[in-house]
Amino acid sequence: MINLAAFKSPKVRKVYEYWLRKSAAGVLPSRSDIRPHELSGLLPYVFLVDVGQEPLQFTFRLVGTEITQWAGRDYTGFTFSAQEGDLNWKAAFDDYRAVVNTRLPRRYERNASWVSKEFYRFEAMVAPLSNYGTTVDMLFGALQVL
Repeated sequence: MINLAAFKSPKVRKVYEYWLRKSAAGVLPSRSDIRPHELSGLLPYVFLVDVGQEPLQFTFRLVGTEITQWAGRDYTGFTFSAQEGDLNWKAAFDDYRAVVNTRLPRRYERNASWVSKEFYRFEAMVAPLSNYGTTVDMLFGALQVL
């Protein structure tokens, strides 16, 4: 698990703590366990990603309004895989794949690659969700510019 002291963003930490409460007894939470009304004040920083198999790919199902504003683009519906040529998408793919394979959450910091906003640095957390308790079929996360 992630050390709470590692978080720089209180909002990202709160989303992680929410996921921890939902994953009680060592069972991965499902998408239906994530209730928007319980994330008051945090939704603009939250994202949900569908996990597709064979080949492994990721599709943004929901992207918070603050993330969209920082990125300058709404990534809802955007799909990426290991075949993406951009190094930033490869890094995201590797992070997401690690969560799928280990079934453990992950925290990271990066410089933003968004056009004309390279000066941004952000913190993100990605955690696994499973409708059946074992196979990761969705990712739940948060991102905030530092």
